[in-house]
Amino acid sequence: MNRPSLLWGKVFLNLMIILLPVINLSAMSESNTLVTVVVQFEMKTDMIRSEESYRMAMEEAMAKAMAEGEADLVIFPEYLGVFASLIPWYSYLSSEMPMEDVWKTLVHDHPGLTINELFIRESQECDSFLNDLWGDLASRYDVFILSGTRLNYSRDRKGLVNQAVVYNPRGEVVYRQNKYFLTEFEEDILNLRSGDIRKTPGFMVKDHHIRLTICRDTFLKEWETLYKNGDLWIDIKANGVEYTEDQVTLFTRALPARLGQTAIPFGITACLTGHFLDLLWEGESNFLYNEKGKVSYLDVSEAVDSFEILRRQIP
Repeated sequence: MNRPSLLWGKVFLNLMIILLPVINLSAMSESNTLVTVVVQFEMKTDMIRSEESYRMAMEEAMAKAMAEGEADLVIFPEYLGVFASLIPWYSYLSSEMPMEDVWKTLVHDHPGLTINELFIRESQECDSFLNDLWGDLASRYDVFILSGTRLNYSRDRKGLVNQAVVYNPRGEVVYRQNKYFLTEFEEDILNLRSGDIRKTPGFMVKDHHIRLTICRDTFLKEWETLYKNGDLWIDIKANGVEYTEDQVTLFTRALPARLGQTAIPFGITACLTGHFLDLLWEGESNFLYNEKGKVSYLDVSEAVDSFEILRRQIP
């Protein structure tokens, strides 16, 4: 499978849009279709100025996601809820200093505090805040929401986990999944615990079985055995480097590579973008179609470094 380059990507996409009507994507009845919206969110430091600022940013994003009409599932990227944990510490984070210098200042005022302890301290209250926020939005718009990930304390894992949380149209939490294949930053700096790869059954939306992986997880071939079947595979990402040609190639070794080894017909990549202190996130969100191992791109975000909405009916 060849991934189109940045130069030829849009030409390829336009050609695919012309040819796709020939492909049989409408075998299911309309009542079984899944209207899915991807929010390629752009992180801005001002949104963690207060809980109200954060809430307003999420409400604005949801309004844009639903602007073209009703949907069944709205998808947000990795780490989105992690920033909510930092709201009480905004006075330290509003400067333009590098993250390392910010942390030195914070520790000076709070001797002995570690990054891990900070997130543990905030995790319960943050989870409650996010449950209220996303529960309200899900019930208000009558839609399932995959709210990205947050750092929650897990008694089972005896520490913090990077956890995705899904809400149903009644505003209830219906699914939680912990990231399994952690980055060096997550292990060494944040001191997170790896999730249990066996506890990843996925969730249901309108009789569609949704499978989920969180960023680096998707590079593992083990998912090809665990996720042999399903209707849609979602990969939520926070890619913390510039989206160069090397990253384009790397992305093809994630969900596009995994999806083709399964019987799951559709895939979605949802990326975080934006800046925070001296950190940045870039990436390309997309819709994928898998026809007997041949994976093609149904839709691709135009930008890799800013907010964008992708919307598609599946199948």
